[in-house]
Amino acid sequence: MPPLDEWDPKRGRSGRPWQRLVKRHCIPGAVCAWCNEEILFGLRPRHPLGPSLDHITALIDGGHPTAAWNLQPMHLGCNVKKENQRRRLVKARAHRVERPRTKLRPR
Repeated sequence: MPPLDEWDPKRGRSGRPWQRLVKRHCIPGAVCAWCNEEILFGLRPRHPLGPSLDHITALIDGGHPTAAWNLQPMHLGCNVKKENQRRRLVKARAHRVERPRTKLRPR
């Protein structure tokens, strides 16, 4: 088994090494870094209030995938909201168009 510090892009966040990281960082009594509410355990898989790990610096922005300093516990639903918000901001910046300055004078 490869160490947790080695990132396997083929497995991503679905393999046993990632599940071990989630169990290590999302312990009972952990608080969500986004909403500051307690993370609930024993819920059905993929429940919005269930445990999830968030990358403080997104992988696409150069964050390390498994380093402890780049991981924080978060509700799964809050993690999805954070990523959606980041994607909306990136999309808005990409579509922003500079308008040319006109030589017309205001009257």
